[in-house]
This record gives sequence, C-alpha cells and structure tokens, in this order.
Amino acid sequence: MKLYQYHHCPFCVRVDMIANYKEIPHEKVYLLNDDEETCLTLTNAKKAPILEHSDGTTLSDNLLIAKHLDTIGDTKKIIRGEANSINQPSPLKEVEQAIRCLVFPRIILLGLPEFATQSARDHFQSKKEKDLQQSFENALLDSSKYKKQVEQALNALSPLSLPSDHNNTISWDDILLFPILRSLTMVSGLLFPEPIQRYLEEVSRITSIHTYTDFEI
Repeated sequence: MKLYQYHHCPFCVRVDMIANYKEIPHEKVYLLNDDEETCLTLTNAKKAPILEHSDGTTLSDNLLIAKHLDTIGDTKKIIRGEANSINQPSPLKEVEQAIRCLVFPRIILLGLPEFATQSARDHFQSKKEKDLQQSFENALLDSSKYKKQVEQALNALSPLSLPSDHNNTISWDDILLFPILRSLTMVSGLLFPEPIQRYLEEVSRITSIHTYTDFEI
C-alpha cells in the first residue's frame, strides 16, 4: 500500500494521521508539487492524497481514503467527535484567508520534499499568489495583521477534547482540525493558547505527525 502525498497538505495529513495512528503498513511517497504526470497516471486528476493498493487500484478523495483506512484492523478505531465538532461554525473558518496568507508564503521555505526543485516552488507560488490575489512578499509583510486575526480566532475556539481525555484515542474531529492548527505552527511568533498547544502536542505524539515548531519562519 502506498500513500502519495504532500508533507504540508492538510488533506494529506488527514489520511497520514490515520495510517500512522493505526500502524497500517504503508509506503509514503512524497510528490513534487508540479508532478502532474504521476497524479494523472494514477487517478486522471492532479490531486493528492492518493492511496494505491498492491493490486493497483486507487482512491483519491481524502475522506474516502480516511474512512477506508479506518476499516483496516480491529483496534484503534477513530472515535466520534463531540467537543471539537467542525460541523458548527468555526472561528477558524472566518479567518481562512488570513491563515492562507500566513502559511502559503512560508511553506516553500521549509525544505519540504514536495518543494525540492525550483520548478516545484515556482509552480506552487504562481498558483497560490493568484488565490491570495497578492504576492507572497506582500503577504509576509502583512504578517502582523494576519497573526492578530488568527490569534483572535484561536482564542475564540471552543474548548478542545484532548486524546488523554478519552484513553489516548483520536476522533474524527481531530482528523479535520489538527491539520489546520498544525500548519500554523510554522508561523514564528504566533501565540497559541496553552490548551491548544497541549492539544497539538498530544495529537502529534499519538499520530506521529510532527508540527513545524522547529522550522518557524
């Protein structure tokens, strides 16, 4: 079994969390960000993550992959979420653009495998600058403004249920929330409330998904 993915991609992190948490044997394959050929060959679309079984069959929708991985094995099931439910309006959703403005310009500076070539970095930057409607340079210059918006949203989040609150298990809420919070750990000087910091540390440890704290920019 192979998981084709990007290290930074929240959708990829979702499935990687489950594969690691459940200790499912698999090979991680990190695609270059501008590698369209591999994606098109496997799924006829430029998207990740992609799960490839040993018989060559594939899945490419991240939630379908996540649900499929959860059916493998009888132990360590993903529990139903409660306190962290993202089905309710989330303060983080309201600052989605600010999060992107903080994260996108920094991602290509971290030395991640999907950005190992200049063409991969250029491909990402060109696409995301269009999404942001501004240059990465300008977004970085306005970091203080975006940090303030995101910090207000972090402080407005409902109390998070920790894995240690339910026998060191993770929930479907964690699968959806942790990748977003994890991406923000690359932002130097961004202040996380202590409960969220603890949440990040616990989920990171249980799923073997490292944060970007050591690579802050």
